[in-house]
This record gives sequence, C-alpha cells and structure tokens, in this order.
Amino acid sequence: MTNWTVWKQEKNYQKLFWAGVINGIGNRFTQVALLALLYRVTGSGVAIGLLFAIRMAPFFFIAPIGGMLADRFSKKAILVTVDLLRVPAVLCLLFVREPGDLWIVYTSAFLISMGDAIYSPARMSAIPALVKSDRLIYVNAIEQIMIGAVLIIGSSTGGILAYFLGNQAAFMINGLTFLLSAYFISRMVFPSVSEETRRKSRTSAAISPGKLILGSSVMIAFFIMMLTMPLANGIDNILVSIYGLEVFDMGELGVGFMYGALGIGLILSSFFSHMLKRGLLALAIIFIALEGTGHILLSLAPSFYAALFTVVLITFAGGIGNICLDTVMMKFIPRSRQGTFFGLMEMISNLSLAVSMGTAGFLLEIFAPRTLSLIIGLAYLIFAVMYALLFARVDLVKEKREFIRGI
Repeated sequence: MTNWTVWKQEKNYQKLFWAGVINGIGNRFTQVALLALLYRVTGSGVAIGLLFAIRMAPFFFIAPIGGMLADRFSKKAILVTVDLLRVPAVLCLLFVREPGDLWIVYTSAFLISMGDAIYSPARMSAIPALVKSDRLIYVNAIEQIMIGAVLIIGSSTGGILAYFLGNQAAFMINGLTFLLSAYFISRMVFPSVSEETRRKSRTSAAISPGKLILGSSVMIAFFIMMLTMPLANGIDNILVSIYGLEVFDMGELGVGFMYGALGIGLILSSFFSHMLKRGLLALAIIFIALEGTGHILLSLAPSFYAALFTVVLITFAGGIGNICLDTVMMKFIPRSRQGTFFGLMEMISNLSLAVSMGTAGFLLEIFAPRTLSLIIGLAYLIFAVMYALLFARVDLVKEKREFIRGI
C-alpha cells in the first residue's frame, strides 16, 4: 500500500485534505497581509507583538472547549460553521484605514484565531473517524504534504499577492477560501454511527479532561511531549528567519528560501510512510533525536546552501516523527475522546509555543544564533532520552485496554 493508493480509496478524506490546503493557504495570505497592514498603519513593533499575543490567546481557553464540542456534536457541522463564521471576521479587515481602526484588526484577529482553536481539534479528530485504522499512517503522511505545501505556497505567494495587489486582495481571497473549504467539507460523508454508540459517546464526553490526562501513564507521557516539544520548536522557527537574515545576510530572499526548505522537508517525509510498519513510538523518538542532531549540524553549516540542505533534513526527520506520533495517538485514544484530547493538546502546545517564541528574542540577545542552534539541538536530544524513559517497557495494547476500562 502507498500514499497514492490510500488517497484514491479515501474519497472523504480527499475533501478534508483540499479544505485544509485551501484554508491553510488563505490563512497564510491573511497572516502576511495583516503584518504588512499593521506595520504600515502603526510602524510599531509593539503593535505586531500584541497581534501575536491576541492570536495565541484563544488556544488557551477555547481549544479544549472546541475539542469537547467535537466529541459531542457533528464534526462536519462544526467545521462548516466555523469556516462560514470566519468569512465576515476576515472581511472586516477591509475597513482598516488608520490607527483609530486598530480595534478592528485585533477583534478580527481574535475571532479568526478563536475559529482556528475550535477548528483544529475538530479536524484532527475527524481523520480517524473518516479513515480506516490501517490507513492512518498513510493519511498522516499525506497531512505532512498538506502542511509542507501550505508553508511553501502560502508564505511565498502571500507576500507576492500583498505586494502587487494590496492587502485587501489577500483578505478577500481568504474570505473566498473559507467558503470553498466549507463547500468541500459539506460534501464529506462520515460513516454511520448507531444510536447506542452515540449514547456511549455522549456519556464518555462527560468525563473531565483531568481524568483523561491522568487516566494512563501513556496519556501523561503524551501530554509531557506536547508540553516540552514546542519549547524547542518555537525557538527553532525564529532561528530559521535569523539564519536567512543575519547569519548568511541573504535578506528577505533568504527567509523565503529557508521557509521553502522547511516545506520541502515535510513533503519528502511523506514518501517514506510505506516503510513505517512497526515500532512507531520508538521511531518517533529516534527521529526526534535525529531532528536534534540536525540542529547541531545547522550550527556548523559553512554556507547558506549547506544550511538549506540541513533545514530540509531537520524537517524531514520532524515530519517522520510527526507521522509516527500522530498515528500512535489516533490509535491509542478512543474515538469518543479524541476531540477532547486534541483540544487539550492544542492548548498545551500553543502555550509552550507562545512561551518559547516569547523568550527567543531574549535568548538571541544572550547567545549567537549558531550557539542557540547548538543548544536547541542538545535540548531535542535530552527530550528524546526523556521520552524513551517515559515509554520504556510500556505495552500500548495493555495500556489502551486499561485506559478504556478506566474511562
């Protein structure tokens, strides 16, 4: 079985995939145009920092609620509704003209981000509901293609679009992408579920998130991973830009190439899914260690092109790790609780990401970019060892059986 074979067979997932691509690219357009608009209107770095804080905030308290809604109500209805409600939110940005209109920017950004916080766990939990269990590894590989494509196409064309057609065109196109995404999702058909299963699902959904986290040593380990990994991810995302701008003095072009390399690595990782048969958890930890090794090599890169190649290797290892870990989590967690789990995961990972990105600037005042790359690489290696110890001698089948019985 290959990614292409699974793609052809999973017709409903195809719609979810295209909705994700369209949605993601549109969001990238708005992100680029919004930053340009805010800088033009205010010329203030503080205003941009406040924008990032506002965009992060909904994930802290809305994502867990969005996840629980996905467990109790129709995932399809939630996804379509959120897409449609985000259309007027993004179109409000067309009325921003002067500093007095900043409240529109921040309100719109908050509403769009609130939609993302509800949308993300609902979409993630929709995948195992649509796809057969033995095909999850391939679908999660295809997801890496989607993320890579959005990163490459959205980031590069978003800047070009805003430059030639203006920020307003980007906002209007994003509104259209939300409508197209809603159309694709509305055509999805979820497998029928019996009334008895729905009743059990509603009963299960009443269980507290705290009990979900503490219900198994495996769940605790998952959440420790979701808490710690973004601490390194946030800083290395900032470092990618710094390498293009400062270390190799390539300007905006260098940043664009660096982000393109990130996307290429993710896409390449998807083509190795057919080789991932067993020991997915062990493979995930091994590739986290390889990702850390890549950052150590990046700190030694002698040229810009060597750095680009290393970034591809880093995200290739990260993509393989993501494929393995996402598949393990989707298979371990009962479907009736996946929305809640992924909502909590979004909350925890975004909290860690916000802390990481917030401290990155301070760390760059203390350490040179290459030194910070080395530190981040060592952090990945330490995390890999910690995860290996957490999962040592864990029997996933036995743990899953006891976990389901416990909830």
